Amino acid sequence: MATENRSLPQMVYTVEETAEILKVCEKTVYRLVERKMLHAIKALRHLRITKKSLDNFLATTGGEVGHE
Repeated sequence: MATENRSLPQMVYTVEETAEILKVCEKTVYRLVERKMLHAIKALRHLRITKKSLDNFLATTGGEVGHE
């Protein structure tokens, strides 16, 4: 019985991956989570951002991340 190597859709992102998608630094992602602009879940000691949360953030902000 051969197992097929299927690619599952990505449902969660690391802080690093989220920063890469948003084209910001990781510190900015942490700030967005602190300000409750981006919802994150804790997996052990690591933050994970769900695809749904990232999609909602992009839809409500138009992808604009404020620069300080």
